[in-house]
Amino acid sequence: MKKSLISLLIVAAALIASALTYADMPDRLPIHWNAAGEIDRFTSKAFALFFLPGLMALLIAMFRVIPLLDAKKQNYEKFESSIRILENVVLLGLLVFHGITIGYGYGMEINVSMIVPPVIGIIFVALGNYMPRFQPNSHVGIKTASTLGNETVWRKTHQATAKFYVIGGLLMILTAFVPAPFQSVAFLCIIVGVALSTIFVSMRYTKKRF
Repeated sequence: MKKSLISLLIVAAALIASALTYADMPDRLPIHWNAAGEIDRFTSKAFALFFLPGLMALLIAMFRVIPLLDAKKQNYEKFESSIRILENVVLLGLLVFHGITIGYGYGMEINVSMIVPPVIGIIFVALGNYMPRFQPNSHVGIKTASTLGNETVWRKTHQATAKFYVIGGLLMILTAFVPAPFQSVAFLCIIVGVALSTIFVSMRYTKKRF
């Protein structure tokens, strides 16, 4: 329970915020914004206020169950603290998104284009910082036939790829200052670049293995 305390407090904060503001919210609340930062989807306030807290609780449960399903579950103990930190970073990001919905309910003008890219960028930077600590497993990390089949390939792939995640995350943060018509394109290009770098690095160390 102590290991999950921060995570549970974050979820509790989201639930308390939903409960305290429920009566003040309009019947319909936004849950999605388009590439231009404009609201393009509304839903009932009950769904909007309790969906993300529910998703946060589900993520916590998932991270607790995953190690139990892995044949290499003993490896999770070696990087459990890193997983907990990343879990909390993701939950805090979702809490920020939850706050955006509540803010709109109170009539606040919020520029999501200045908030969402930095939040996701911070998650990528955190992932890049802790990725080298990941030990071989079947659920968390870069999972290819080569990385799962050879611990050296796993270690070198994660160490090299981590740099791309950090750089990509920092660039995502900077896209907050890119004009709206180009922001989504820049953001997508960064994600594709990080994904391709992951594939390239994995292939590179696979070839070196042979």
